[in-house]
Formats: sequence, C-alpha cells, structure tokens
Amino acid sequence: MIRKYIAIFSLFLLLTPVAYAEGNIIFSIPQKDYYFLVGEQAYIPLNITNSGNNDINGILGYTLTQEINSGSVHFSSSNSKSTNLQVSKGNSTVNLGFGTSDKPETLNVSLNFNYDDNGSKVVNLGNIAIHFVEKESDKQNQANPIQSSSQEASTTQQTTDPFAQQEQQIAQQEQQMQQIMQQMTNQQSSQTPQQAAQNNQPDQNTSALKEQMQKQVQQQQETQQQFQKQVVTNQNFQKANQKLSDLGYNLTSMSANPSSNNTGTFTASYEKQNGDKASIQGEMNNGTMKSLQTDTAEDKQKMRDLLSQNKDFQKYQKQLQDDGFNEVDSTFSQENNTTALQIQYENAKNETAQINAKFENGSVEDVKLVREQERNLYPIYLIGILILLVLAYLVYNKYSGKKEQNTLVEEKIPLQEENFDFREEAEKLVEKAISLYEEKQFKEAYGTAAQALRLYLSYKYGLKKEVTNSELINYLKNKRVEYEKFDRCLQLSSLVEFAKHMPDDGEFEEMIKTIKDTMKDENK
Repeated sequence: MIRKYIAIFSLFLLLTPVAYAEGNIIFSIPQKDYYFLVGEQAYIPLNITNSGNNDINGILGYTLTQEINSGSVHFSSSNSKSTNLQVSKGNSTVNLGFGTSDKPETLNVSLNFNYDDNGSKVVNLGNIAIHFVEKESDKQNQANPIQSSSQEASTTQQTTDPFAQQEQQIAQQEQQMQQIMQQMTNQQSSQTPQQAAQNNQPDQNTSALKEQMQKQVQQQQETQQQFQKQVVTNQNFQKANQKLSDLGYNLTSMSANPSSNNTGTFTASYEKQNGDKASIQGEMNNGTMKSLQTDTAEDKQKMRDLLSQNKDFQKYQKQLQDDGFNEVDSTFSQENNTTALQIQYENAKNETAQINAKFENGSVEDVKLVREQERNLYPIYLIGILILLVLAYLVYNKYSGKKEQNTLVEEKIPLQEENFDFREEAEKLVEKAISLYEEKQFKEAYGTAAQALRLYLSYKYGLKKEVTNSELINYLKNKRVEYEKFDRCLQLSSLVEFAKHMPDDGEFEEMIKTIKDTMKDENK
C-alpha cells in the first residue's frame, strides 16, 4: 500500500542552513516512465541545476497518487511527504527512493520544491510514473527527459483531486514542523557548550522530538486515508453516490474528520456542469454507517415549491412585497429528519426581514415572519410579558381562597387516576406498521413504526407527549439512555419517508424486531 512507500521513502540530503541567493533552479529526470519488478526497490535520479552563486535551502515535497476503483466510486488516494533540502550551486543529483510493491501497479509521482529567494518560489515536476511489473520483458524503460524551472509560488496551479486539500493541509503541517525543528537546530548551533549543558538541550533530544512529530503526521495521514476508504466502500454511501451520479452530479471534494480509521464524520461535495450543487453528509462508527443525509438542488427546489403553496408563506411574502422587500438570500440547514429554511429579504431603505420555515417528513410544519423592527423590540416584549405574569400571580394569590385551592386539588385527582396504556397502544401501532408493509405501503409502514417507537420511549422515560425524532434522541442522551439503536431506526424511517432510501425487507424486519425487543425488555 501507499504507506509502505512513505515508510521507505528516503532522501539523501544535507540539512545545514545557508544564506539565500537569487538564482534559477531546474529539476529534471532522464525519463517520464520508470519500470521495476515486483519486490524491487524503486529509485529515481533527480538532476538539479542551481544557477545562483550560493546554495539554497528549502523544502522538498512529493505527492504519491494511487488510483482506487470501488464499485461506482472512483477517486485518487494521495500521500504527501516533505523534508528539508539544500540545493548546492551548480549541478547535483539526488536519488529518490520510493520503496517497493508486492503486486503489479502504477503510481504517479509529482515533486515540488518550495524556497524563499527574494520572494516565495516553487519548482514543480509532475507526471512521473512508477510501474511495478511481474516480468523483465514488461519493462519498457526508454529515454524521455522532462524538466521544470522555478517560478513565483502564486502562479502555481492548485490540485483538483477530491482528497488533495486535506493532504496539502497535512503536508503544510509537516513543513511547519520542519521549520520549527530547523529553528531549534539554529538556536542550538549558536549556543556555547556551557549554555547547551545548562539548558539540557542536547542534539539527540531534538532528533527524537523531530522523529516523534514526523510519526504523528504520518499516522494522521494514514488514519485519514483509511477512513476515507471505509466511507467510499460502504454500501449505503455507494447507493447515495450512484443516485447523485444518475442525476448528473460529479464528486468534487470530500472532507473528513476521523477519530479513528473507521469512525468519524464526513462531507462529500458534488456539482453539475450547470453549477447545481449537492452533498452527502454522514457519520460512521466502527465501520458502520450511523447516519447518511443527501442534500441536492432538486430537494431544495421541491421544498421551495412546497413552501410556495403554503397559505402563511403566501400571506407573509405578499406583505413583504407590498412593503418593497425583495429576496436577497436563502439558507438551508438540516438536523435528522427536520430541515430549516431561512429566506432573507431587504428593501431600498436597507431594512431587513426574514421568513423562517421548517419541513418535517415531507411537509411544511411551521412558517414565521420576522422583521428587523420586531427583532429589535423583542426584549421589550419579553419584559412586558414578564411584568404581566408577575401582576397576574400577585392578583391570584390575593383573591384565591382555600376553597378554590381545594377544588383545584380535587380536579387533579381524576387526571392522575387516568391510566393510558402506552405499551398496548405502541404494540397496536407496530402491528399496523407490519400490515401496511405487507400491503406495499412502505412509507406509511416506516412512519407508523417510528411513531410506535417514539410513543413508547416518550412515555417510558417520562416525556409523555408526542415528540420529534431529534427531541426524543436529545432527551434520551440527557437521561444517559443508550439511544444508538433507536436513533438508527428513526433515521432509517426518515430516509424512506423522504424517498432518500429504498425500503428493504431485511432492514424493516430488523427495525420491527428492535422495537418489539425494546418493549419486551422494558416490560421485564
């Protein structure tokens, strides 16, 4: 794998810092394609020409790219590595070692040398291919020299690989680490032996710290790549990716925040040729996709179309239009099965207004209009309401007698004696869900099963009211109840109801089993 090449990669370099001098640097290699047998060490000679009058110190990095195909997902997995390099004036050659491979494959290599010479400059040398083959006859080494000269760093092109942004960040962290270590080396070289002894900073401590930091950066790279591979090979992700691909979306980038090689969160970004954007956001835990949400331009347009038919929205929008307001921006945000839409408006006087809408289970649940003046007066309204509540409380205490208090107590007794058998009601809903599924009414079946689970857990843990998925899960979290299996059931139900996931007999049976087992365990 690629991490083998990182571990084996070596550069025979001098690390002594020197003064910079203006001059042009040229990188060249004898051929573009190099062929090695499987198990053979891969070395590439890098010829360097420094036309300046002095040696130049900088940072040499390389990116090793491996093409990975997994089902409908194709991406390039890249590893970056960097180290200090001193380029001697005149001509020199450095042997670059890229380790070996235990199977036939092709790796693409690109080099970059960043240095400061009256401004930030860089030398880029790419399109180098390393081929590992099984037979001597498969080697096709032939002269095909390529070279590159230094240029201003600001003019270099940015990579478009979906995962390269994070690889660049990791490489930058390592470069910063190299610079810090170099500064520490410079400081030590300027100390007298007595000062070094007093400060207890021998050279070996610096080397050990440098090695430790390098291992941490390498481990971070490997964790990032392993987690990304876990994501793109996951069946649920591939289904969502294929759906977006069928709609004409192309994967443009993926960002991940792993806590281990199979646990973390991620966001995959997509874009059409016409500029429409989409994304897949998810969370993976121990290799299992815990949640997966797809957001497309088509979904957003459906919500806008649905909102435009809402009477409250039509009323608020007409009020704003009559007052000279025009829409200037809109923002979507999603949490579990609830989506919030904020539409911002502005008029010629730079006054602002906002319409807030909530969507749940494919329908508009709430629409509110908030004007700038209303937001400014909110504290005043709040104070007024509090004053009224205090006055009402004082009047109540003054004029309410013991007789009325006894009456109130008596009125509460029948309410406490009412016995709502939430277990029986939840069981009825489960049976109804099974019946609906058998009748091929899949969305209704999943929704009814989720309703049964919410009802049972709400009453079991003291809420005793109808709640949304997110409200229930947050409540269970605060109660320190193991909520993960319930969250998976509710998430699955929401995905099917929003037509973002196809009904599956096995998944539905597992969901019903989870609900029944929960009620059975609690009854015990």
